[in-house]
Formats: sequence, C-alpha cells, structure tokens
Amino acid sequence: MRKKITFCFRTHRIAVFLLSLVVASATPCLRADTVTLKDGTRFTGTATQLAGGKLTFTTSFAGAIPIDWASVTALTLDKPLLLILPAPATQPLAVTAIQREGASFTVTTPSGTQTLPAASVTLLRTAAAQQAYEASLHPSWTHAWSGSANVNFAFARGNSNTTTVGSGINLARPTLHDKSTAYFNSLYTRDGILNSTTANTTNAGLRYDHNSLLPHLFGYVSQDFNTNALQDLTLRSISGGGAGYHARNTPRQTLDLSGGVVWTHENYSAIPASATEPAAVPSITNSFVALNLGEQFTQKFGASSSFTEQGNLYPNMNQLGQFEANFTATLNTQINKILSWETTLNDIEVTNPPPGTQDNDIILTTGLSFSFARK
Repeated sequence: MRKKITFCFRTHRIAVFLLSLVVASATPCLRADTVTLKDGTRFTGTATQLAGGKLTFTTSFAGAIPIDWASVTALTLDKPLLLILPAPATQPLAVTAIQREGASFTVTTPSGTQTLPAASVTLLRTAAAQQAYEASLHPSWTHAWSGSANVNFAFARGNSNTTTVGSGINLARPTLHDKSTAYFNSLYTRDGILNSTTANTTNAGLRYDHNSLLPHLFGYVSQDFNTNALQDLTLRSISGGGAGYHARNTPRQTLDLSGGVVWTHENYSAIPASATEPAAVPSITNSFVALNLGEQFTQKFGASSSFTEQGNLYPNMNQLGQFEANFTATLNTQINKILSWETTLNDIEVTNPPPGTQDNDIILTTGLSFSFARK
C-alpha cells in the first residue's frame, strides 16, 4: 500500500512539473502591449508606430487600427519601441512604457524613468523601421532607383514594307538631399521598298541635383547626348551645370526652374554629292558655350496616372540668335504593379542644321511599359 501511495505521489509531481512547463512556455505568447485611453478603455495587442498624431495598434479582433495619441493616457510595451527625440538629440530612446502626466510624459527605459515634454513624444518606431529609415537617408548610389522601360515594334508588309522599332528608359533616384535621373530613347524606321532609313535617332542623358542649405534652392550638373542619322548628326554632347529653384514641391505636383551654362560639342558627318544634293557638304564640327534655361514639371492624377515634362533652351553665346531647344513629355498610366501604358513625346530643334536637313525632329512613342524599383 505504501508503494502505491509513493507511486501516485511521484506521478502527481511529474504531472505538476509538466503542466508548469506548458504554462511557462505559453506565457510569452500571452503577453502583449497594452494601451489605455482617457475614458478608461483598454486594448491589448501590438503597438507598431506613432506618427502624425496616430498610434498604430494591432488587435486580434480589428487588425491594425489608428488611435488618436491625444486620447492615450498610458502605453505598456512587451518589446521596446524606439522614441525618436527632436534635435539636438541624435540617438533614439528605447522605451517600454509611457505614462501621460498632464502636459508631459513619464517614459520607462531599461535604465530607469524620465520625464519628457509632450512635444518630445510624437514619434515611435520599431527597431526594424528605424533601421530602414536610416538606410533611406544615406542609400548607396546603386540603390533606391525606380523607373520604367518600354520597347515597341511596328511592321507593315504587302503594299508597304516598313519596320519601326522604338525604345525608352526613364530612371530616378530621389532622396532627402539629392536626386539622380537618367533617360534613354530611340526610334528606328526602315522602308524596305525604297531601301532607305526614314528615322534613326537616339537621345540619352544623366542629371544630378543636390539641395542646398537654403530652402527651395538646389544645384545641378547634367550631361546629354543626341544622334540623328537623317540630320547627319554623328554626336552632340551637352555638358554643364547651374542652380535651380523649387517653385512648387508637393506630393502630387512639383515645378523646378533652373539656369546655368553648358558646353556644346557636335559633329555632323560629310554629305557626298548625289542626285538630291548636287554639291557635296563637308563634315561640320561646332563647339560653343550656351546658356541653359530649363524647367521640370510633374503632376499626379488619381492613384495611377502621372505626367512629367521637361524643357531646356540653349541660347548660343558664340552666335547670338542661334539656339537649341529640347522638350520631353511623358504620360504614364499604371495598369498593375509591373505594367503601365506610357506615351512619350520628344522634340529637338536646332536653328542652324546642315544644308538640306530639317531643323526640327519630333519622336512620339506609345505602348506598354515595365516598371521596376531597387530599394
């Protein structure tokens, strides 16, 4: 009988031990953040951020909900959140609890408690969100790019025999302090019946803008290239820089005005004598200083459409009255995260083209575009 009692007692102790292990292991899963409102309402869940006067709090019954921070009297955190303090503070403060005390807050940190004015407790982030934010301030030059690319084809056979190929790429890398942009577009058309090329032009360029310490002002450098076989333009290079003014800068609309100086170097190939051009034209090389008067405009329409436009006028300082002008406009309508429909108009004009060529070239392309981004 004694052995039986001893066995039952030991069995009971083992069961209690196993039950305590289950409870102990389950306890962390049951822990959660707690937020208390002024009217006494209390929620349990997970606080993820405080921004714009709203505390984002995720509950099991309603998902993520925004709570007016002015209505919160206390916040207790299972895992610390980072309190981002205003300047001159440079390091965030890890907090595990926040208690409203009139016009101030008492915050609890691993090293103790301290009282802060209400104006200092307006921004909370997770460690991962803070790391992503800091990375966005100083991304490497190969990251934070976004843009679109398109290729379009047109073929005609039968009474006609033409082939047209167009392509375009637009890239942008905006940060808090600067902006890098790049573009490329080309158009090629071949008439198989006449055995001649009716279009063959390429435009490309890079630009870097850097915001100055003064509001609305920025400096920039740019490099553009143009070729046009039908104008006998082997290569035009436009290099320069200057300063600009952010005349309009909102999430939906921007307008930048700029002015500067550029160096233009262009080569036109020789034109041999022919039935249409009895006298041969020698190759031409032009190099000159020009002003750069420019503007850039963007506008968003709804949630899926955007319009971008850029114009540059280059008055020739060596030959007054002569100039070059470049205008580009793009309308993009997003279909889904990857595809969009994009229409681009590019117009380049020179006032002193080689004899027998036109002074204005217009390229219009439209078709599907592929959007991409590298974070």
